[in-house]
Amino acid sequence: MQRALASVLVLFSLFSAAPAAAALFKATTVEEAARTSDAVVRGTVLRKTSRFAPGSDRIVTDVDIAVTSTWKGAAGKTVTVTVPGGVVGDLGQYVDAAPTFEVGEDVVVFLARRPGAWGVNGLALGKWTVAGTSAQPAVHQEDMRPEALRAGEALIAPTSVADLERRVRGAR
Repeated sequence: MQRALASVLVLFSLFSAAPAAAALFKATTVEEAARTSDAVVRGTVLRKTSRFAPGSDRIVTDVDIAVTSTWKGAAGKTVTVTVPGGVVGDLGQYVDAAPTFEVGEDVVVFLARRPGAWGVNGLALGKWTVAGTSAQPAVHQEDMRPEALRAGEALIAPTSVADLERRVRGAR
């Protein structure tokens, strides 16, 4: 009994002492994200529905967004964005680098065309939450590894919605 308890305590101490892992993103700019996206839209999250990806045990979430303005590309009046992770019944899957959405949320999303669907370009790097005139990226600078940036471009960071839109539309 004491040996079993000691084994459990050793295992517990090993797992509880392990550092937490988090996604680390390549440092990028709004302009780079815009250049590599097929579309960039601002809109309101209408609904989200989680499901199993066809032929797999992976869970994905479809997020319907009512587009209020298109800053790049052509996405239509509503877009459905599929992101990894979600909850189906009693089973949930969390993907550290994936953006999360809330119904009613005002967002700017950098989109990448996937076979049969839209995805978020760069995962969490491609999602911004809008509050009033401010835009907050889903990724913080401390979650980005250093990279050389193009002259005149700055890392993704909180900014005004007007500046975010100006930078997206001006990306070349």
